[in-house]
Amino acid sequence: MDWKSARKHCSDRNWQWSLELIDQAEKEIKELEEKLQKCQDQIKADRLYNSCNY
Repeated sequence: MDWKSARKHCSDRNWQWSLELIDQAEKEIKELEEKLQKCQDQIKADRLYNSCNY
């Protein structure tokens, strides 16, 4: 999502409540991306560990 253009759109219309929603959504997306990356890293580590044990 293009957060910058969304913020500009809401700022131009003085939609403060929307800006707050955008900030919250961006924060949640970043947290989910970090969790996803950790899960992907763990899966890679598990696969490597399991391949070494055979």
